[in-house]
Amino acid sequence: MVYCEVMKEKLANIFIIVGSIFIGIPLGLIVGLVCWFKFPFQIYYQARANLALQRINKAKEKLKEYEDIDIWERHAQRMEEKKSYDN
Repeated sequence: MVYCEVMKEKLANIFIIVGSIFIGIPLGLIVGLVCWFKFPFQIYYQARANLALQRINKAKEKLKEYEDIDIWERHAQRMEEKKSYDN
């Protein structure tokens, strides 16, 4: 009796191992292919997001520069420069 139960347990373990291999290999290949195709697009989207952030930061820096300069002073300065060309 004991020998029969041990053999059933070993056969069940072998069945689980073989079943895991038969299920794991195709699923692993499918997941690998999906990741292989998605990876370049993830890199592309991340690069686009980083570029957009860099452009936003540059625009914010420009805005800070223009905040320091008074618009009317700048206008008056341009008008003075324009006057010198008209004469």
